Amino acid sequence: MRVLVTGIGGFAGPPVARALLAGGHAVEGVLRPPLERSRLAGLPLTLHALDLLDQERLRAVVAQRRPDAVLHLAGLSSASAAERDPEEAYRANLGGTLAVLDAVRSAAPRARVLAVTSAEIYGAVDAAELPIGEDARLRPLTVYGASKAAADLAAAQWGRAYGLDVVRARPFNHTGPGQDAAFVCAALARQIARIEAGRQEAVVHAGNLDPVRDFSDVRDVAAAYVALLERGQSGEVYNLCSGTGCSIAEVVAILRTHARVAVRVTSDPSLRRALDVPRLVGSHARATRDTGWEPRIAWSDTLATVLEDWRARAVAGG
Repeated sequence: MRVLVTGIGGFAGPPVARALLAGGHAVEGVLRPPLERSRLAGLPLTLHALDLLDQERLRAVVAQRRPDAVLHLAGLSSASAAERDPEEAYRANLGGTLAVLDAVRSAAPRARVLAVTSAEIYGAVDAAELPIGEDARLRPLTVYGASKAAADLAAAQWGRAYGLDVVRARPFNHTGPGQDAAFVCAALARQIARIEAGRQEAVVHAGNLDPVRDFSDVRDVAAAYVALLERGQSGEVYNLCSGTGCSIAEVVAILRTHARVAVRVTSDPSLRRALDVPRLVGSHARATRDTGWEPRIAWSDTLATVLEDWRARAVAGG
């Protein structure tokens, strides 16, 4: 397939591009100008510099390139940034999704659209509902979660109303090399790398250590996106997750086993989220049933790669 990937320059974009290329697909990407392809260096890609909300330009690119599929990754991914600017969160997450759906409907109506949202759309889940499945009610607690829920519902509606081939993916927490320190695993690994480099006192500052999340390796999630593009059922929605819960305290404990120096950990109230679900663990049974995908990378190995990445960045001043 010729696959057009929006947000290809973001955290998940490069692993997704590599997974698509490894599967024999031709990859084109959409990046917001100015064109920054350092994280995509060496990959045989065609890149288009445009803002997704420039609908005329987006329609023109889709009409010219006629992709077989569009993998929509672009959006505002930071929950804290969404809380600071709710309007921008909805503009990026809902508006960007609507722009992609409109461009496909107008210029490539036979193309498959994989709309990537987030497990944060589930929000206030009860312990009895876990592991959560795709038919659970959407009760988002955060602006980010609500904006992604709006995008999820819009994608489903456009598929039903206009006969588009839409598949939705709801990834749970995932991490790997290249992730911004605004996200918890990267933030913790960055501190340990800075401590090892002598750039921070030997104390790791964390927020609430109690919440349990379902973490995966970004490379596993990238493989899942490819599987959904190839074998997902049109109109269906899929959780992408490990199916196993891990508390933030456990993340810290695993990172400490990989650390080269002894570190202390302190819970910093200023780093705690005002709205937090105590436990969010999903089931990937539907994705496994329909595509054969399942996560393969051990969680400890994932955290080791994240820490190694931050060691390199710490040397460079990160």
